[in-house]
Amino acid sequence: MILYQYPQSAAVDRPIPKNKLYEQGAANSKLKQKFIDEVAKITWAYKLSAGSLNIQTDTLFQEVQIFRIVARTADIDLSILKYIDKLITTPVIFEIIHNDRVKVIAAYKRASQADKSKIVLNKYYSSEWLASDQREPLPLILNLTDLYTHLIEQLLPSIANDAVTDKLTNTPKPSSQHIKPETIEGNTPSTEVSIVAKAELKPTATVSISTTTSIEDKLKHVQQVESLTKQVEQLQKKVKKEPQFNRKVELNMRLHKLKEQLNQLINKAH
Repeated sequence: MILYQYPQSAAVDRPIPKNKLYEQGAANSKLKQKFIDEVAKITWAYKLSAGSLNIQTDTLFQEVQIFRIVARTADIDLSILKYIDKLITTPVIFEIIHNDRVKVIAAYKRASQADKSKIVLNKYYSSEWLASDQREPLPLILNLTDLYTHLIEQLLPSIANDAVTDKLTNTPKPSSQHIKPETIEGNTPSTEVSIVAKAELKPTATVSISTTTSIEDKLKHVQQVESLTKQVEQLQKKVKKEPQFNRKVELNMRLHKLKEQLNQLINKAH
């Protein structure tokens, strides 16, 4: 995972008061307390657009926002990010800052094809903790949609290398933290967002899929692998706990079939 240094031409550096977020989205008391306990400061750091980066845009994405959150704790509740994402109509890449380290978190977001007034928000994926002073310039990508896709792909888990292998060899590892895809009521993406003025608003392992595969298909594939991996893990636990021999044999047969399906799904990516 590469931590990028965004160009000064895209800098906004505008603080976002938490009380404005509360008002805009009608946050309940429980969520407000999470903001108080876990968030020290929120800054709208950069706006990636045709004008700020001198690149092309299309009808799919006009802007991508970079929000920096100074966290009071190492583990920030994803409901905080989800709440902010609901308020901002354009894609947001979050940089969580804690003790001179940075973790990048984002969910792929786009306008609904069926109803442009609604937003489709995918799962959240995150990087590992990175040194805040080790940044690299953005890659030379000439289209904002391609750049946004690249930023999301950086966060996708390389399941084939790590997490899945562990499940297949009966070595459980903690799974990544995700939020299910959903459709969010909201305005059609535009250049108006009241809370920040006029703005459009892995730690797992990299699935190698053809570069011609769309980001939507890549996300679908990764999530299929994650789902099947979870099923394998759950069935392994059942096999281990099952006292009856005949039942254990039956479960092992099911487990073998699941592992075969999982291997086929992983190999499909190569």
